[in-house]
Amino acid sequence: MFLLATVNVSIVFTGILLYIWRLQYVFPDFALYLLAFLILTLFTHRDSFQQLGFGSQGMAASLKLLIGPTLILAGFLVMVGFVTGVFDDWTWSADKAASAFKYFSWCLFQQFGLQSFFTNRLLSIFSRPNRAAWASAAVFAIFHIPNPVLMPVTFFGGYILTRVFIAHRNLIPLAISQAVIGMTLSLVIPTAWHHGLRVGPGYYKFH
Repeated sequence: MFLLATVNVSIVFTGILLYIWRLQYVFPDFALYLLAFLILTLFTHRDSFQQLGFGSQGMAASLKLLIGPTLILAGFLVMVGFVTGVFDDWTWSADKAASAFKYFSWCLFQQFGLQSFFTNRLLSIFSRPNRAAWASAAVFAIFHIPNPVLMPVTFFGGYILTRVFIAHRNLIPLAISQAVIGMTLSLVIPTAWHHGLRVGPGYYKFH
């Protein structure tokens, strides 16, 4: 399984980088082929639903671990936002609620790719779960180059989320935590720093 996992990780990792930096502009359908390949590997490795992080098992335990740090960090960011006046003219709306749900869905998809694929394969490559978690975090951060806000957040946050996934195997709490922190960051941190949370060439094209 070591060799197969290494090949799978290399192909998907390279494919995602190629898509981010070039192929999304010249061959957008490449994402569908890459996703199909990723899903195929789940069958070749015979991953169970529980190993992939689906279902209710582990949800409560994951939420218990993540709710405290997530609320503390989000609360700190919100306080910074109030002090700096970010929320002075901010109002809640149906459009913002829809955007929040879409962002949560995107976070869930990201955690599926990061945990269900990369972490599971990296656990076959590295002998220790801690090494696999750091490698998974590095993968997550590399996908967010050159964003100076998202790179450190996805590296250290990715490590924490990966350790929780390895221990309890549930994607929903991870996506909730990522969505809460991501949305709060996008509101509080100046847009000039994070460029609308964009990565790759899109980061430079943001106006």
